[in-house]
Amino acid sequence: MTHKTHLGLMARYNQWMNARLLELMAAHPDADFHADTGAFFGSVWGTLNHLIVADLIWMGRLSGHTSGSALSAAKTLPQPKGLNDALYSELSAFAPVRRELDHLWLSYSEGLSDADLETPVTYRRVNGDAHTKPLGLVLSHVFNHQTHHRGQITTLLSQMGLDIGVTDVLVLVPELDPDIK
Repeated sequence: MTHKTHLGLMARYNQWMNARLLELMAAHPDADFHADTGAFFGSVWGTLNHLIVADLIWMGRLSGHTSGSALSAAKTLPQPKGLNDALYSELSAFAPVRRELDHLWLSYSEGLSDADLETPVTYRRVNGDAHTKPLGLVLSHVFNHQTHHRGQITTLLSQMGLDIGVTDVLVLVPELDPDIK
């Protein structure tokens, strides 16, 4: 499997899991997700906001890269000032933005070539530190970051008695022999 194929899988997984979270959460009052649970970002809601903030920051950084024009649409959304910004407080406002960002990541990933993934990306972290890293590995980080924090969210939801079900990326990996039962 090429790195490009792997990133495409991770973008689809990201979209699938975020859609499942939104579906589960839509059946419950928003207030259920604002309670401080002692999680790193305080609550389910704080963690969800962090994921959107991180996506917007990365999309802003990558939209200036030679391959990043597909991410430019994210610039029309509210832009965070810091990693703890709370951009949304209700699922009705959050959900369409989450879906749009997931669609942008998927479209962007699908449009990249293997050569694009090797190109350098120079950016500054929120604290001002400058870095230059290969685009493909930066994208690996972006999708891993989503998975990491979604794991925290699914744990918090489980503690609330809400079951998201199977979360394994393996569900999206195609069978090589469809006749195996």
